[in-house]
Amino acid sequence: MTTTVKATDVRIGDRLRTGTGLELTVTRIDHGLLGRPDLLSFVEDSDEQWLKMPAPRDGKVELVSRATQ
Repeated sequence: MTTTVKATDVRIGDRLRTGTGLELTVTRIDHGLLGRPDLLSFVEDSDEQWLKMPAPRDGKVELVSRATQ
């Protein structure tokens, strides 16, 4: 089961689902994409995969699981 959260509420370690159904564990959050400050990029850079998911800063994303701290 997933939850929709604001893109700005995503934290390192959160697991997200892309619009195409792929999942990534956020290891880095980049601010701005292609010179557009209104976009965020959620990146998984791990031994399993490298995946980057852009999202509007004021948009929502699908949260699969929240990082434990």
